[in-house]
Amino acid sequence: MKIVLISDVHCRFHNIKIPKCDLLISCGDYSFRGTIDEVTDFHFWLNKQNAKYKISLQGNHELGVEKNFNLSKQTAELVCPGVIFIDEGLIKIEGYKIWCSAITPFFHNWAYNRHRGEDIKKHWDAIPDDTDILLSHGPAYGILDEVKGVTGPLGCEDLKNRIKELKNLKLHAYGHVHSGYGKVIIDDITYVNASICNEQYQPVNKPIVIKL
Repeated sequence: MKIVLISDVHCRFHNIKIPKCDLLISCGDYSFRGTIDEVTDFHFWLNKQNAKYKISLQGNHELGVEKNFNLSKQTAELVCPGVIFIDEGLIKIEGYKIWCSAITPFFHNWAYNRHRGEDIKKHWDAIPDDTDILLSHGPAYGILDEVKGVTGPLGCEDLKNRIKELKNLKLHAYGHVHSGYGKVIIDDITYVNASICNEQYQPVNKPIVIKL
């Protein structure tokens, strides 16, 4: 399966070149505030891309989506029929079990924020043990999650601990920390930070292609 990954396009997606693929995944923050206009514009663009399956995960900037998920989902599906518009839950595609979560550690009360500790841990505990692909908006602790000039990793420790228990996991994809863009393989798991924008919200990075 050919997978193309993007994240954190922040409304600056019009010049992104998406190669033909089986699965196109957006790991959230396609907007600035999650307004209906932003949802419409992004998913209208997403509909034009040549992919058999399309997943649109939400991120911390999708404030309007969190407040009115059903209307946002209906809007996205209207302009991009067949899109899997999701904030948290299980998807099954061609034999792969894919768990999605928009949840990120609390930071200035953005969308889908949870406090570190038990408040966020219960979301990671819900990840099925036999998950093949994990899509989250934010990174696990210490893996493509640092901002230059900021002390220490920004990812979630509890997410990292849960990933260690997922014996079938092949891919963990996310964004959120723009300067963490890139790909790394650790213990046979491919980690991808697919942030398109840099810390100045300029769309300088390319989509990342993975084959499973």
